[in-house]
Amino acid sequence: MIGDYEEIRTIKELLQGSPQGMSITDISQELHLHRTTAAKYLDMLQMKGDVDLRIMGTSKIYHLSNRIPAAVIRNFYNGPYILFSARLVVKDYSSDLAEICGIEGDITGKDLSDPALHSLTHNTMTDICKRAVLGTPDEIDLSLTGKKMQRVLHIRIVPIVFDDGRAGCSFLIEDITELAMIRQEIEICEKELRMVSEDLTEFVFRCTPDGILKRVNHPFCIRMDRKPEELLGFPYEPVISHGDIERLSKIKREITPFSPTQTISFKAIQPDGMVAFEEWTYRGIFTENGTLSGYLAVGHDISKQKHLEEQLNTFHASFEALVKQRTKEMRQANQDLMKEIARRERIERELLIIEAAFNHASDSILLFERSGDLWRANETSCRLLGYTQEEISHISVFDINQEITQEIWDEMWENAEEESGISRVISTHVRRDDTIIPVEVSRTFFKAGSMTLFCSIAREMR
Repeated sequence: MIGDYEEIRTIKELLQGSPQGMSITDISQELHLHRTTAAKYLDMLQMKGDVDLRIMGTSKIYHLSNRIPAAVIRNFYNGPYILFSARLVVKDYSSDLAEICGIEGDITGKDLSDPALHSLTHNTMTDICKRAVLGTPDEIDLSLTGKKMQRVLHIRIVPIVFDDGRAGCSFLIEDITELAMIRQEIEICEKELRMVSEDLTEFVFRCTPDGILKRVNHPFCIRMDRKPEELLGFPYEPVISHGDIERLSKIKREITPFSPTQTISFKAIQPDGMVAFEEWTYRGIFTENGTLSGYLAVGHDISKQKHLEEQLNTFHASFEALVKQRTKEMRQANQDLMKEIARRERIERELLIIEAAFNHASDSILLFERSGDLWRANETSCRLLGYTQEEISHISVFDINQEITQEIWDEMWENAEEESGISRVISTHVRRDDTIIPVEVSRTFFKAGSMTLFCSIAREMR
């Protein structure tokens, strides 16, 4: 018996290294097993939902799958469920289905499109279920409105395998009405908070502990002379003296759950180069366990107040002292401004160098948006594909790589977070003259601020 388990484990490891699948003959030859023995083990794995079978000509091709045995759902899933055959006909369902979903009567043998199941149908439900039968799980939220109830259901559509080895799919239903109401209340609160912050004359922003902006109000955008999308997702640090930067860092460190607010005032250089006095109150935002999750900062211009204070002080000082003081302030402000100008000029030079390196790279570099449209292409890709910069800006990933369909593209983006890192594949690209060329492609997903892009670096195979 132990030998059987070892051979079954070896078969699964072999299939894991062959995503395209293997036939019984391939497996038996690879593992030096009798063909009948290999077929028996594969039938066992298919009954467990560990492998799937597809017919290619006269061969049965097996590949790994993640199907749940129908018996496991019957015995261990506590919520309402419906088990469908591969033809989307109800094979079994739980007894509490009527209470949660309002479905009355026996629905065994009914098709998914039957009126009895109308409350659980959706305009894309049939396509989702067909994909689940083929091995791709999905989930969806549905709102049920009736005379006696109003519920929000979360339905997971998962691939299953029946006791006879036949494939199917299952609805695992969860009542999330209370959770949906809580989410709705949170959205209302956020909307009200946004409306209040927009009506304020003070500058308001929310950021992470690292200073990455997550929310800004309109007065803050005016102060920064930027649009919200140019600020969100990027770090913010006021243009102030090094001493004030140290003071600001110190008060942030002093913010705790027991002392959540700190106030600081300083002179800040505005985008137009003018100096303004500002007062800011930083409030720490903490999780339930006391971990700092960010800051809510509220500031306002106190230049008039400061100027009045200075005017009062000038009554007790000579005109010469006042001139010296103003000269010193302007010199310091000019120094800070020149440092900031120098820093920004350095950044602009670095950007020019990066852009030159991007355009003169030896490989084709293409950046695509979530829609599939081309966001940026370097000059090497234009030469490789035969386009001008103007022409290539109007094409999409589907024009360049015809192996990628809309479904494959959507699946790649859905798995972007799970499949981190760079993957290398052999593929083809279509040139402007419809010539198909083989290429070696390195591709990955990356974030730039609030934008996520797909990067394809290709080299022609000769």
